[in-house]
Amino acid sequence: MAELTKTGENTVKLEVEIPAEEVQAKAAEVYAELGRTVKVPGFRKGKVPRRILERDYASHVLQTVVDELVPLAFERAAQESGVEAVASPRYDVKEVSAEGPISFTAEVAVFPEIELPDYSGFVVKRDRHQVTDQDVEAALENLRQAHARLEPVEERGSLDGDLVILKFLAGEPPEGFSQPTVGVWAAVREKGDPFAEQVMGKGAGDTFPLRIEYPADYPSERHAGTTVEAPVEVAEVKKRVPPELDEDFAREVGEDSLEALRAQLKQRLEVRAEERSYVVAYRRLLDDIAARAKVPLDDSFLEQFVASGDDEKLPEAERAQRREEAGRDLKLYFLVRALARREEVEVTAEEVREVLAAAASRPGAPPERPAAVYDRLLNEKLAARLIPREGPAEGGTDDASDDA
Repeated sequence: MAELTKTGENTVKLEVEIPAEEVQAKAAEVYAELGRTVKVPGFRKGKVPRRILERDYASHVLQTVVDELVPLAFERAAQESGVEAVASPRYDVKEVSAEGPISFTAEVAVFPEIELPDYSGFVVKRDRHQVTDQDVEAALENLRQAHARLEPVEERGSLDGDLVILKFLAGEPPEGFSQPTVGVWAAVREKGDPFAEQVMGKGAGDTFPLRIEYPADYPSERHAGTTVEAPVEVAEVKKRVPPELDEDFAREVGEDSLEALRAQLKQRLEVRAEERSYVVAYRRLLDDIAARAKVPLDDSFLEQFVASGDDEKLPEAERAQRREEAGRDLKLYFLVRALARREEVEVTAEEVREVLAAAASRPGAPPERPAAVYDRLLNEKLAARLIPREGPAEGGTDDASDDA
């Protein structure tokens, strides 16, 4: 049985001993595997005596025994001691011998002891947005733009929103580009595309140097932190031509008439507004509970989420800001799970698998991470438990009692 000591707000230390017979059995297993695979001059493969293997491979075998047994022994001890680890443990192996026993300590961050407030009387405000005619018309315009066709432009340079096709002139395309041409949407102000402003006003046949800036953390060390100018020619400029807003357009997008299309868009907007208000209400409730809950976290635990590698050279002000952000995010992470336990809300592995399988079956859909799916399902279930779709939580104020 391991000895458990609390060393911080959410950190514990386990002192564990791996019995001699378990160590010896694992060492015999490793030696047996070595005997089947290694080649030693003067002996046939698989016939090398153990004493020879011990002479040449003792340190390797011992390290393998430690690497394989220590994590298993920690998991066993943590389960027996009721330790719920939330990070990888730090091991300190004290005594090592192929004959055993092996003693080590493991310091690990655990689920904090959270004090939740009585939130049963909290009232959550639902801000409902009334969908207006202007909202519907804006949605119609977005739909028109989504169905716009592209037509070549020859008589002028590119304007905001035009597609500019660039052709690289220096043979092989520059680092980061796999094709001899690239399309850039022209924009007056940069909108996530570093080339958007550079192509503004350029017309077919124009040539100019395209400035390409590689970030400091770019995977290619030779290019990281550098700026190059690649000569390009404008091969073509295309403008967007949206369809006329008429009955034909309504039928093109699957509705019988323009009036039916407006009605359908309004219904969609109302559903989105309802869902948005519900999500905002849930976040407000979590914020209210978080403001009154006690979620003790050790600084050493927070530091794991603040800096690593070059980040350790960060100015103290930036480190403090990152530490504060990490503390806020981790507090919410643990708070959601504590609330789920109190409310007896669970997400099963089968539910996660079903979502992952559905996502994988959609062509072109990016893969989802199981942890992200679990978090989303847990929050959805918890929100449904804490905030009913109908009833008192529909209105009121977002002021929670200070005595709660």
